[in-house]
Amino acid sequence: MPAKTEPNDGIIQKRVLIRASAETVFRALTDPKELSEWFCDRAQADPRIGGELRALWRCGPEIRQGSALFRRLDPPHFVELEWTDEGWGKLSGNQRHKLTYTIRNRKDGCELLVRDEGSPLPDTEAMSVLEEGWISVLRDLKDHCETRERSSRPRPAFAPPA
Repeated sequence: MPAKTEPNDGIIQKRVLIRASAETVFRALTDPKELSEWFCDRAQADPRIGGELRALWRCGPEIRQGSALFRRLDPPHFVELEWTDEGWGKLSGNQRHKLTYTIRNRKDGCELLVRDEGSPLPDTEAMSVLEEGWISVLRDLKDHCETRERSSRPRPAFAPPA
C-alpha cells in the first residue's frame, strides 16, 4: 500500500545542545577535514561566500555525492548553504534545499538551530526518512564537537603520590 500523501511545507527544524564552543561547531560545519570526520567520507570546502562544499559518501559499492554553495557566513554564529543532493534513493533527482545553521552561545556550550528548507516532500514516509536522517546527523555532529572540545582542553599535570 503506498504511503499516504499529506501536504507539507518542506521545512524541517531541529535544535541540539552541544557542550562545545561556537568556534568548534562552526569549524565542524565548514572545515573539510572536520566534515570528513563526522559527516561524510570525503569533503572539499571553500568556506567563503560563493565558495563550494562537495561531499562524498561510500555506501557499499555505491558512491553518493552532494554539493553546496556557501551563501552566508557569520563566523562563528551562522552558516547558510544551498545544497544539491545528487541521488538519494526515494529523494533522488538533484533535490535543492537551503540549510541554515544558527549557533548561539549558552552557559555550558552552545545551541545549534538547524533549518532545512526544500521542496515539499511527496509523502509522510519521505518526510519521516529526512527527519530521522537529521537526528542521526546532529547526533554525529554533537559527538564530534564534544569529543574535539574535550581533547583540546589542557590536562592537569600528573603528580605521583608522595
